[in-house]
Amino acid sequence: MTGPASKAPGGTVTQHDRSHQPTVTVIVPSYLGAKLLPTSLGSLARQTLAPREFEVVVVLNGPEDESRTAIDDVRTAFPELRLRIVEASTAGAGNARNLGLDAAAGRSVTFVDADDEVTPGYLKALLAHAGLGIVPVASVADVTDGGAAPTFDNYLSNRLLARAGEVTDPTQIPSSLGFVAGKIIPTAVARASRFDTTLRSGEDVVYWFDVFEAAPFRIRPVALDSDGVYLRHVVANSISRQARSYDFSVTQRLDVIERLWSRPAEEPRSRKLRASFISGQVSLVNAHLRVEPDDHTRVVEDIRSRGLEDAIPWRRLNAGIARDLGILYSFLPYADTSALVAARRIRDRGVVVDVVSNKMGADKPTDWSAGVIARENLDRTFEVDARTAAFEWGPLKTFTRRALAKVAEWEDEKGLYRSVYSRTMWPGSNLVAALLKLRRPEIRWIAEFSDPQLFNAYGQRRVGQASTDSLWKELAAGLASAGVDAPADRNIPHLVELLAYALADEIVFTNQHQRTFMLDYLPEQQLVERVLERSRVSHHPTLPESFYHRVDGEYPLEPGLLNMAYFGAFYATRGLTEVVEALKALTPAERTKVRLHVFTSDPATLSQELEAHGLTDVVTANPYVSYFAFLELTTRMDVLLVNDARTRDHYDVNPFLPSKWSDYAGSGSDVWAVVEEGSILSTMPTAYRSPLGDPGAAVAAVRRMLADRGLADAPDLTR
Repeated sequence: MTGPASKAPGGTVTQHDRSHQPTVTVIVPSYLGAKLLPTSLGSLARQTLAPREFEVVVVLNGPEDESRTAIDDVRTAFPELRLRIVEASTAGAGNARNLGLDAAAGRSVTFVDADDEVTPGYLKALLAHAGLGIVPVASVADVTDGGAAPTFDNYLSNRLLARAGEVTDPTQIPSSLGFVAGKIIPTAVARASRFDTTLRSGEDVVYWFDVFEAAPFRIRPVALDSDGVYLRHVVANSISRQARSYDFSVTQRLDVIERLWSRPAEEPRSRKLRASFISGQVSLVNAHLRVEPDDHTRVVEDIRSRGLEDAIPWRRLNAGIARDLGILYSFLPYADTSALVAARRIRDRGVVVDVVSNKMGADKPTDWSAGVIARENLDRTFEVDARTAAFEWGPLKTFTRRALAKVAEWEDEKGLYRSVYSRTMWPGSNLVAALLKLRRPEIRWIAEFSDPQLFNAYGQRRVGQASTDSLWKELAAGLASAGVDAPADRNIPHLVELLAYALADEIVFTNQHQRTFMLDYLPEQQLVERVLERSRVSHHPTLPESFYHRVDGEYPLEPGLLNMAYFGAFYATRGLTEVVEALKALTPAERTKVRLHVFTSDPATLSQELEAHGLTDVVTANPYVSYFAFLELTTRMDVLLVNDARTRDHYDVNPFLPSKWSDYAGSGSDVWAVVEEGSILSTMPTAYRSPLGDPGAAVAAVRRMLADRGLADAPDLTR
């Protein structure tokens, strides 16, 4: 029996049968669907479920076409079909589905798109597989033009078919909720969430997440023998055309991720499902980048502008797109200065790279949290399992051979690399990069020197002899082809420098004094002009401010004091002796206002030394902290202490710039530099400066710090 026409939110409702509440309402959104509706509605009219047990609500949205005529034809052909129309004043699939939910009279609802159809047993099978807290999920078969048989080979059905009839958690098969149709849920549950009408695609993903978070459920994939299959009509090449669109494949995907990331997801199952949904969206962005890799910088900028850096599974985003290589003997997750600087270089360069590094041994501390530094620009990483060594030929040869094998494997998969970036320390990086350059001259080699290789900070010549094996012969021949003789003594540190000078396309020094020093002692002075032409000076990169606040500060600082910090090896009996003597020289009143917080590898030994020097009331010894805890601490300290290496007894110019300077530079805190005259550190814009070995100047510096903060002793006017 058909009742009179009635109104529902958002449009006009016609032919509402009020004689019996249907078990299920099928919502069919239709946009210019006149040619499509006969197929989809016809498949619903042929259901084996009794006609009185379900109704179909067609939501017409968009410009007017012949859809009403098509629906009338279906009514004529199938008079028992309970069919109603809702007209939407605003186009959009999300809005149409919301209107359908508002108009639904059934106890449960399901969705069928106007350009799809279902098998005859579809509704009956879904109802049979439903239960309390259980959502049935139909397999999806793709139907293409040309009469080919439907195929279940798609992301929606591959895992569902293996679990047909089983009750499982949707987090185990998240793709089951990645498609709006193919499921039945109670109408009250469905209405509790709404489709986001501001999304132009992917609104179904957000909707199903909201439904799950509001009322967690399990799923039961529908068995194929129950004839409950959703037939999805696929237009050939439509996906590939969309994948070439930045708007669809990136902007709209980030819109979806932004909505998902804004959800609380307080329960572990919700967090897991959200992560899976985000990964699915990121896979679509990755598909675009594989076609348009030059869009990567734009994608990263868009992600940063939305504050979604922590939401993105970056390895999935970058999978397969790296065309540049890093050979970085020491790399993350090792909490090593060289590894951390290399990661910052990769971030600063902004190019996606694959990285080959070496396992640094069980005694090397790790800091997995630091992985976020370079995550935006990392594709694959691989650790060679070779014994850690700086200038020992056997382990270096093992590292070189295994690293080259991995690079060859990657290039077989993705093509030749455009560039290779290597960084010493550690020196093994240059050996691999040099061989890649020799074997394929067109690759661009960027070689960075963290420090001089041939001489250390104490004026000592580093040594390590190579064997006259095939590796040595290939490298020596490569140098000869560049007009340079290999070191006659086969000294590895010398070799490492020569290879970069003679073969690299770009050479990076971390400060001007380092370049001058290294080129002055170079025996092969004929290379100086080449190095000067191809080199640049670049201090270690400083991270953006947001990295300094990634962790909450837990270290207690007493207010009203001058809180200073030093990070690194600190000895009361050697090293920073002028600082120790300055603290000892403070008046008792001044000492009560000064705290030096030291974070070092051996706090127990330092504590003993402090006690012997009577400094336990002024200096606090602490163990090292993670990198981001260190950065956070630098923002809360009044003054950060950094010192030059003592080189004046050995060198005319100090070739070192402490790596901590680049971290301190972004902290916003004042810096006290204890410097050698003329060093690079002495030219940095520090708030306080005193010479190495001058306790009196150090005392004066501390008193200036106290005065600047209103903590200096008041003058004694009675004297």
